Amino acid sequence: MLQIKPVKPNTTELDDFLALPKRIYQPDHLMQSEEEELALIEGSHPLSSDIVTYAFIGYEESQPCIRGLLTFYSEDEAAYLGFFESINDQQIASAFIEHLAGFARSLGASRIIGPVQASFWLGYRMQLTGTEELPFTGEPHNLAYYPQLWRAAGFELKERYLSNFYPKVSNQTHQDKLAHRFKSFEEAGFTICSPKKQEWEEASLLVFELLNRLYQDFPIYRSISSQQFSLIFQKYQHILDFSMVKLAYKEDKLAGFLIAMPDYGSLVYQKLTPLNLAKLFWTKRFPKRYTIMYLGVDEQFLGLGSALVYPIF
Repeated sequence: MLQIKPVKPNTTELDDFLALPKRIYQPDHLMQSEEEELALIEGSHPLSSDIVTYAFIGYEESQPCIRGLLTFYSEDEAAYLGFFESINDQQIASAFIEHLAGFARSLGASRIIGPVQASFWLGYRMQLTGTEELPFTGEPHNLAYYPQLWRAAGFELKERYLSNFYPKVSNQTHQDKLAHRFKSFEEAGFTICSPKKQEWEEASLLVFELLNRLYQDFPIYRSISSQQFSLIFQKYQHILDFSMVKLAYKEDKLAGFLIAMPDYGSLVYQKLTPLNLAKLFWTKRFPKRYTIMYLGVDEQFLGLGSALVYPIF
């Protein structure tokens, strides 16, 4: 019989909550930040001032088998379910989700949206295809049976996203088109460049200001402060290849940005052993592929995105 318990700091339930993903994922597929999960549960995360979280762990025959974390925002009728992990058992998943739904209703929520790892800024969405492939850094990744578990528990698919693969541009016609777009923006007074590592802290705040405006219409988007943004993303400066970060300025004002990062897969979530540290440096120096994390341009400069892409292709 399924037994569901709340997860509190410094408890066995917390240990089980943090350990469950390691039981059901292969190491190369494990995309877990224990530090982030712990901070959200303890209330010490940069976003904790804006949210209330409740974590739960389910046991079958005294063995942890399913988990999830509900996030609530003031003046929001929805609760957000994230950090969901489960064995492949439909009855267990449906019973667990129904329990969380009842808890959410008791706190005034009228619906549950997910998967959302507490916030747009920390991760959302469920991978529907390609789950057998190794994960991409920054992209959602889950086990193949999760979509069916959620559908059977009553969830409906509302938004669909596509992740695209782009080979390095080799066709001369495409190269010429991108080069022409790049040159036309330079001639129009735009400066397109890569920031230096020591400039990134200041430059990232300019990116945040523009991103905060451009992404307003994204589902579940919620604005945060520049301080929260800096605290959440400060670690990225150590793994970014700044030659693949492009900023476009017009009269000293940021007009667009492109942030691409070497694809480290799950490596950035693993313990920093000497071997893994060496792998990180090697991947940063000789990446097989990059992931475009963020791309945005001021609405009045449409076409600038192609110019930003040209230097990295």
